[in-house]
Amino acid sequence: MSKLKAVLLWCLKAVLFSAALALVVAIFGHRAAIDAVYKNVEDILDGEMPPTVVSFQSGPEIVSTIGGSGEGMNCSLPPGLDIFFDSSEDAAGKRHLVRQRFRQACVFHDLCYRHGLATYGYNQNDCDRVLQNQAFRLCLYVRNDGPQKDVSDAERNARNAERCQTDSKMILAGVSLGGHKPYRAWDRSTFFEFESDPSRSNGFTVARVVDHPFKFVDGLKAKYAGESDQVILTFINNRSNLAVTCATCQDLILQKWTRLPEEASDEMKSVGITSLPQALLTNQDLKLSATGPVWLPPRRRHGAPHLLIDGTGKNHLIWVSRNNPENTISCIVLADAAKLLTYTLPQRDFCNEGARSPLKMVEVDMFSTSPLPVEIPGAPAEDSIVATGLSAQKLSAQKKADHSLSFCAKSAIRPVNRSVKNDDQANCIAFPDEETSSGKGLGAFQNFAVVRPGQQIFFARDMRPSEAPLKYLWQWMGGNAYSTSGVMLIVDAAAPTAPKLRIVPFDIPDLFDPMMPISRTKDDLRFLSLRTSDEKVGVHIIDFAKNDPGVEDVNLTMNGTNIRLDKSWAFRPVQVLETRDANPKTKLVFSRGKIAVEPGKSVDPNANVETVRLETLVLERDAAAPPDKPFLVTGGASCTVKYTFKANQDYPCHRTFDPNRPMRSSPAAKMQASQVLIGHFAGGDGHGIAFPDACLKEPIVLRPTGGAGGFVPAKQTVGVKTNVERDVVCKPISTNAYVANAMGGEASRD
Repeated sequence: MSKLKAVLLWCLKAVLFSAALALVVAIFGHRAAIDAVYKNVEDILDGEMPPTVVSFQSGPEIVSTIGGSGEGMNCSLPPGLDIFFDSSEDAAGKRHLVRQRFRQACVFHDLCYRHGLATYGYNQNDCDRVLQNQAFRLCLYVRNDGPQKDVSDAERNARNAERCQTDSKMILAGVSLGGHKPYRAWDRSTFFEFESDPSRSNGFTVARVVDHPFKFVDGLKAKYAGESDQVILTFINNRSNLAVTCATCQDLILQKWTRLPEEASDEMKSVGITSLPQALLTNQDLKLSATGPVWLPPRRRHGAPHLLIDGTGKNHLIWVSRNNPENTISCIVLADAAKLLTYTLPQRDFCNEGARSPLKMVEVDMFSTSPLPVEIPGAPAEDSIVATGLSAQKLSAQKKADHSLSFCAKSAIRPVNRSVKNDDQANCIAFPDEETSSGKGLGAFQNFAVVRPGQQIFFARDMRPSEAPLKYLWQWMGGNAYSTSGVMLIVDAAAPTAPKLRIVPFDIPDLFDPMMPISRTKDDLRFLSLRTSDEKVGVHIIDFAKNDPGVEDVNLTMNGTNIRLDKSWAFRPVQVLETRDANPKTKLVFSRGKIAVEPGKSVDPNANVETVRLETLVLERDAAAPPDKPFLVTGGASCTVKYTFKANQDYPCHRTFDPNRPMRSSPAAKMQASQVLIGHFAGGDGHGIAFPDACLKEPIVLRPTGGAGGFVPAKQTVGVKTNVERDVVCKPISTNAYVANAMGGEASRD
């Protein structure tokens, strides 16, 4: 052997030895290293489940909103890393691999990365820390504590907590190091609500479409005849300091200024105020379009309001707010638009009838981290709206948390009777079968809870790997990237004390999550899903009423031919709505946006003009159409939104967007990411489409033009150039080629 070959062979051995040594150190020493790096992460002192993601209805006709950008939701660990996580047996001899064990936390993290910044102002660190916290909470319910018989329960639990805490820190380390690319800053993040308790948010804004609060009141119809049937309410939440604005209302006077309590206006009388309180005896008029405070009980973290439309068509805005993360006591507040726009100040700061608030308030322990309001058809008035939720925290008769799964419900209207023991607690009923009650086979409640009158629907994916040795070994090495098996859990809550349970098993990869309903009809189990692949986005339908639910393609047509939409149409959430007319239609409303920034060109910090392209596409079919009936494009618009402002780099609404600093927003960046709303707020011309503006009070409202299928802005120019001015010009989208490609130039739209 030559001297050169000997040197090369020695070098090769050294490299292989070093690699082997590094691998050994990584396998056996990584846990200690991770524990040292994240020595002081948040600990868990309570026994609370991590919250499930929550869906919010933004308008009376909205059935569902499909977020997630069509990219599925799962623990997207690189292949091969699974072997570094704990996979020991639990007391029953079962194993739960990391991708399935922490799936619920991973789903929240996926949504946080894609939509968290635009919706709640979450940065990457916020999302990563929530992931670690939720992963650790799951350790209490997915236990890899081993079948040790020589240790006490306390010692076994301590060992389990230590191992699982380390695993949650490893998850945190992974996303902290490798999450900078998946995380979406202002260049890609889009608005989508998913968080029931946004406690990490410094401030956020959401909007709801509701029926006009006074237009249909006797004695006020003439005054408000020029108003649209529905209005947009914008809620500004800064650290639970809540304000509301009617963004599409005219500048009409609700109450003329007066010093006399008996001079209450007809609007005030319509909400039960016949004698004006001291706070309204001022020297200025109260106007419908003014921004006013919403006085909710303090010392609580108030999230976004739920919109519930009851059987009579009345619009309810309901907050289900938590006290703190260490218990599940919830403050439930019921309101409507008329009360929110007139007067909400209580006499005391309780969350009960003792507050003497114009709003209805009940404070109860729901035993659930994400309770939701549900209407119970046919129930007495005081029990017609209840808060419901899944719970694994209800104490057993021995006052020990047994972590069995139950369904909890409590009236959101009936006052708590202090003379009745535990009347301030929800009624929790364990699910009748052991498989469901113990949580076995259900896995993580990762999909959005679907709320219908008298019904809640949850999705759960199986967390258990295969019991076949070879298949399990493959999954443990990273071969089980996508969970497939799961169940739809249908809870009929017509009688809250005795819910009926239906379980529908399915075998559908989580690449199709989230799956959201296509109809508000209780017995309609057709659900829609978006899936991006090959630079396109597909719309799919799953009918869970079938014995073996499967994914079926939904055809989209335009100008008489089938089309495949570019995947850019999935970045912003898709609205699914069902009209309430005599011949109801199911509509899909897509949208997309693009900031006008020239690639490679530096941004002038003194520039005072920037532009964003905002586009929308509407497809529809009859609500009663068979599954194979295609959705037809009935309208679309491509709008150029130009902002002119007084330049000041210190303020988001007075600077241009710099791609090299994507965490700094601008008017165009915020509009690209904005919420989309659909409703009858643009006059009598059918469904208007609106995009709330973070820099101006008035949203962009697009009004249908009629037969051409296009849209025009209700107001072309809003604001003033000396501060912020917005100019909107729209053109119809009419060619198949345009919607099938990424956003292009001006000429390609027509």
